[in-house]
Amino acid sequence: LRSTLAFGPCPSPEISVTDSRAVRAPSSVPDLGSFPAATLYEALGKCGGMSAEIRPMLARARVCGPAYTVRILGCESAAVLWAVEQAPAGSVIVIDTGTRGASPVWGGTSTLAATVRGIAGVVTNGLIRDLDEIEDLRFPVYASGTSVHGTLKNHPGWTGEPVCVGGVVVTPGDIVVGDSDGVVVVPAARIGEALDKAQRQRAKEVERDARIRAGEPISVVLGLRG
Repeated sequence: LRSTLAFGPCPSPEISVTDSRAVRAPSSVPDLGSFPAATLYEALGKCGGMSAEIRPMLARARVCGPAYTVRILGCESAAVLWAVEQAPAGSVIVIDTGTRGASPVWGGTSTLAATVRGIAGVVTNGLIRDLDEIEDLRFPVYASGTSVHGTLKNHPGWTGEPVCVGGVVVTPGDIVVGDSDGVVVVPAARIGEALDKAQRQRAKEVERDARIRAGEPISVVLGLRG
């Protein structure tokens, strides 16, 4: 096995032409980011929400931006490091490890580099480490957990392809929105629809809360009884 591994610098992976979609972020992206992730999930017909294992690593974390996708072998992180250099500012790096694995694919050094480059955040079904450093930088990271282990940096991985994280297929250019509840993905083709429906959904939520504050029973407000 060792003879099959290259110990020199890992070459940059070929970048798919689909990566260019992550650069052209629609002007409506900040508007989507103003909604709670759960509101967007409801507005999309209860679709796009990642599973509960993809959770915020920081308290009151919040992120919104177009996806820059990376797919790696579970213990290899070279493609992630290349993505930090190649992803457009404002994008969210979405890392599919194929499995939860035992080795972190993101840490303090990659967080520092991503912060300098203006990357909005990271979402992965893998593990991370250096959580204190990440918290100090207030960099939004969503992952399945932490570990002290390290990774290899030999396989170039893949970028700019559809990936599956938290049970949701993410395509480059899809909008990734995360908050304290978790992550929801808005397909690029549904951005306008999602914005319109989220505005209506949020208005319903605000009205509901106002009625409860005014003293109406929650069972009446939520339609459980007349």
